[in-house]
Amino acid sequence: MPSNVFVFPTFGKAITLDDQGVYYTMNTSTGSILSVVQLVYKDDWYLYQLQNGAKEGELCWTIMAENTDYSLNSMTTEEIRRNFAKPEYAEPVGAWQVIKNSKFGFGKFTPLSHEDPISYAMILFSNNEMRAPLLIHKADESLQMLGDVPLQAEEAFA
Repeated sequence: MPSNVFVFPTFGKAITLDDQGVYYTMNTSTGSILSVVQLVYKDDWYLYQLQNGAKEGELCWTIMAENTDYSLNSMTTEEIRRNFAKPEYAEPVGAWQVIKNSKFGFGKFTPLSHEDPISYAMILFSNNEMRAPLLIHKADESLQMLGDVPLQAEEAFA
């Protein structure tokens, strides 16, 4: 078994309120933005995706959840080890912190080398099995203003 997974309390940066905000996935070939998500804390953590609204040109944030499993909860140390102690995650060496609901997750990777930046990932789950994490980038100030677009499904858990 690879030794690339560290016990979270010993090493790694927790997901904090500073991690809230807008993130995007990018097509590395074209440099275009593929998807925009937002991590929000309101008594619990929630993950939203920016989508087209009912009217043309209208945008809205839709909660990323299956059924009524809205809030994101911390993945246990055992779950992190089971999901990330695989050969494909052997490099780079570091620690993962993940919050998830049954279908979607947000991950924060702290590399062992302090010279390397912290990375973020969106993670999909299927039948409690983790799919490969998808690298996401925290948006700069010009995209952070998308966070002002109204959230939908908020009243469902308010």
